[in-house]
Amino acid sequence: MTLRTAGLLAVLLAMAGWSAWWVVCNVYEFAPDLDARAFAYGWVLSLAVSAYALRAGPVRGRWLPLLTAACIGAYLLLIHRGVSAGLALALLLAASLLTCIATCRRHPR
Repeated sequence: MTLRTAGLLAVLLAMAGWSAWWVVCNVYEFAPDLDARAFAYGWVLSLAVSAYALRAGPVRGRWLPLLTAACIGAYLLLIHRGVSAGLALALLLAASLLTCIATCRRHPR
């Protein structure tokens, strides 16, 4: 199993867990509602990262899915620990943008 495949599986599992938690909180109302904007951003981010990782090849796209799954996991941990939704969303945006910039930039050969 390559690093890229493991990363894509990690993103898939992170989004599956977030989706299940979102349904439990927002549909069945067992807990306070989760932010729908962050949920939509997470899905758009995971789809964009997966598409980039699959198109970039095994060298350039190998770390991005794992780091994106880590950003999503950190966001969910912050929400679980009671950090405000606005601050957690800002940290998710900042961490994911920095991750994408750091891993997607072109390196001189």
